[in-house]
Amino acid sequence: MNTMSKTLLSAAVSLVLFGCSSQGTIGDLQSSNVESEGSLNFDNLDHEQVRNEYKELIDLVDDAYLKEQIERRIAGVSMLEGDDKQAKGAKKPKKGYYRDAIASYVDILEKYPNSPDNAEVLYQLAKAYDMEGQSRNARQMLERLISYHPYYSGIAEVYFRLGDIYFNAGLYEKSEHAYRQTTLKDGGKLLLNAHYMQAWSLYKLGNYNAALEHFAFVLNDLLQAEQAGRKLNNIEKPLIKDALHSMSLALVNLGGAKAIADIKSLQGKNYQWRLFAELADFYLEKSRYDDSAATYREFIANHPMDERASDFQSKLIASYVKGGFPKLVLAEKETYVALYQPTGKYFTAHESKQASIKKALNDYYVELAAHYHSQGQIAAKQAKAPNAETHLAELSKKSFIKANQFYGDFIENFASDKRRVELQYKKADAQFENQLFAASASDYVEVAYAFGNHKYANKAAYASIIAYQKHIDGLVAEHKKPNEKQLLEQDKWRGIAVENMLKFAKVFHTDERSIAVLTNAAQSMFALNQYERAITVASDLINGNKSLNKNLRKTALGILAHSYFQLGQYQLAQNNYDAQRKLLVKDSQEYLEISDQLAVTVFKKAEAFKVAKQNQLAINELLSIKTLAPKAKVRVMAQYDAVSLMLADKQWKNAIAQLQQLQGQFAKHELAKEFPRKLAFAYEQDKQFAKAANAYEGLYKNDQDPKVRQEALFVAAGLFEKLKNNDKALEYYKEYARAYEKPFDNRMEARYHIADLYAQAKDASRELYWLRRVIDGHDKAGKLQTERSKWLAAWANAKYGDYFAGEFNKRRLSLPLEKSMAKKNQHLQDATQRYEMAAAYGILEFLSMSRFKIADLYDTFSAELQRAPLPKGLSTSDEQMYRDIINQQAQPFAQLATSIHQSNTELSWQGHYNEWIENSFTAMKRLAPLRYNKVEDVARYGDEIR
Repeated sequence: MNTMSKTLLSAAVSLVLFGCSSQGTIGDLQSSNVESEGSLNFDNLDHEQVRNEYKELIDLVDDAYLKEQIERRIAGVSMLEGDDKQAKGAKKPKKGYYRDAIASYVDILEKYPNSPDNAEVLYQLAKAYDMEGQSRNARQMLERLISYHPYYSGIAEVYFRLGDIYFNAGLYEKSEHAYRQTTLKDGGKLLLNAHYMQAWSLYKLGNYNAALEHFAFVLNDLLQAEQAGRKLNNIEKPLIKDALHSMSLALVNLGGAKAIADIKSLQGKNYQWRLFAELADFYLEKSRYDDSAATYREFIANHPMDERASDFQSKLIASYVKGGFPKLVLAEKETYVALYQPTGKYFTAHESKQASIKKALNDYYVELAAHYHSQGQIAAKQAKAPNAETHLAELSKKSFIKANQFYGDFIENFASDKRRVELQYKKADAQFENQLFAASASDYVEVAYAFGNHKYANKAAYASIIAYQKHIDGLVAEHKKPNEKQLLEQDKWRGIAVENMLKFAKVFHTDERSIAVLTNAAQSMFALNQYERAITVASDLINGNKSLNKNLRKTALGILAHSYFQLGQYQLAQNNYDAQRKLLVKDSQEYLEISDQLAVTVFKKAEAFKVAKQNQLAINELLSIKTLAPKAKVRVMAQYDAVSLMLADKQWKNAIAQLQQLQGQFAKHELAKEFPRKLAFAYEQDKQFAKAANAYEGLYKNDQDPKVRQEALFVAAGLFEKLKNNDKALEYYKEYARAYEKPFDNRMEARYHIADLYAQAKDASRELYWLRRVIDGHDKAGKLQTERSKWLAAWANAKYGDYFAGEFNKRRLSLPLEKSMAKKNQHLQDATQRYEMAAAYGILEFLSMSRFKIADLYDTFSAELQRAPLPKGLSTSDEQMYRDIINQQAQPFAQLATSIHQSNTELSWQGHYNEWIENSFTAMKRLAPLRYNKVEDVARYGDEIR
């Protein structure tokens, strides 16, 4: 073959792409020491000089054994030189740090295949290969060492290192065998690590039970040593944590904590709890709250008297709290109370735990009592509904009993607690609601009169009056025709009730209810929810006595107003509250209180309009409160609700005006945080985008709710983009993309907008970075992937392909041709790869686009190859030969272009058509004119599409 042919062949070969990969290393293989010869002085000599000295010496030696030893030392010097250069960070030569050592050791093995010292040669050669990243060669040398030198002194370490190579290569059966051999041959420094890696090999093979036993071996060795008083080093300490974590992974695959009982070597160990704790923490980190709780529960069930049982129950509860399972939290708190109550065996047996248990019980009693109290109230209310289920009444009764029990437990165990009075009052409420009126009255009386002056005193005192009356009513109802004994019983309770009312009047004489209790009848009926009759009595009282005491008239008007309110007759309630308020000094405390009730009545009237879908009437009523009762507690809420209705009816400007007023006048109101949120939304809907953008920006910077700040940041970015303030939009999109992983869709959209904005700014490097983030975001999202995220990933890959295609088009073929072709070909391959990745998502838009663009690139490359410049100095025959070879190289690309365009046009056979398919049809007219450049065929195809 002449020189020109060689050149042309080289140009053709340059089109082929290839690469290499590397595996892990065994960097800690020991190198053999090189001892200086007694007859040689190597002081102040570098490695090359030492080798030269040895090489001169070898020529002077005739003995074969000595020659071998000198050659081994030359190889050793090369090995040390590689170590030294690598340690000093010297620039790595193209041939590598250890290529001289490798060549020397290979030469020794070839020259002296039967040498007894070849075990060490193989060992060092394996190390050299490994240091050069040639894991396969290192593995072969170690396998050869084991095969030919099974009694090598370092055979245990050889098996261990070979195990590492197998493990890194995914050959887990072989790695398990190698590590097992290490454990059999080494009882020292490699034993723990060998067991640990053998466990991981078994884990990778799915043999989790066996893996657990080997992890347990490591755990037992370290923890027993620690318990024996040995201080663990910095390698051993984290190995405990690693072993526990690894065991947790295996246990997860075996179904969880129940499998711990199958780990024979851990049974009876006093540190077994650590595995339960690690497994529970693992589940918790993975948000598997129920599994975490089940792990703690399993430990408690198997070790009920263990000192850590109460702590584990607390952690079990914390798992459910973190998971957001309020019902399970309460159930487990009740379990805690049952297991560790002060009268139980556990509490008595563990004095050190008593303080923490009592601290927990102090809260749990209150929470459980409140829960059952509320549950009883709800069930009782539901039981009164028409066609209610029969079990509701029983549920209500049992719930109140439970509430009473926990209130009682608290009072018994924490008698001096500052909450005792409040909880005893609630205990009385629970008994009252459970229709145990006599018992509730007793508790009410104690709350009212046994603890001095406090906020529950008069309420409890008045409640005791009602409770006694309820009890009496029950006795009367129970005995329609009472006998003498039953009459005496009723009289006894009436006497107790009267004494109690007298005591009330004496102790709480300032209570407004002491004003004759509005002839006692009206108040009683009011308490019994007999509103119609209360209206009749109060009306008769007002209408039948023109000189009625002002305070009694005021009270009667209040009864009327409240009764009408309870009956849902809000206009009549409003009229009577207004009449009652006119009897008071304006802006007095009582005036303000009645104004509050008046405002609530109007509020309820507005609610009725809202339910009836008469939103404007509701708005008018709500806004009227600003005039009727400007200082009422519900005034702000009413105006805010009016705003909500305006927003629902798209009254953007009215809503904005009301919100601006609220924001200006009530900046410290509890609803104040909602004003800027609603205002931002209203601005946005009213298309006041600049104000909306600034408002959302303010929410992002100032709102206390992290979720609101997150959403505001995203919306603000979009608005600034809409306003063409790309710098700020970019800033906020980036901030959002980096700060928030969820929701997934928003994060993907943020990345998309960032990439697009950088594209607009012609910042290619940053655009490419964010395109990669879009792609990675979808590809790594797992179950979170959506059709939109798939589209974005395809779009990003297509944009990435466009970048490489642009680089491809910028490059022109020049001499030397093999060099310029290599660069251009690389851009071609990169662009093609990205387009193929875009098409792989299966979206027609990107499938057809990618096919067209790939075909177009091949077509362009083929054309440019055919126009490539000729080397200077060619003869006519060489020039023709050169052109022929180039044309041969260009032809496959042209064929590829035609094939891909054709496959794109064939999508139309499936009923698909878009601009990219149309572009391929256009290209095929040029590439295959006999078939595609027929007017009548195109017309018929168009008719078919229509």
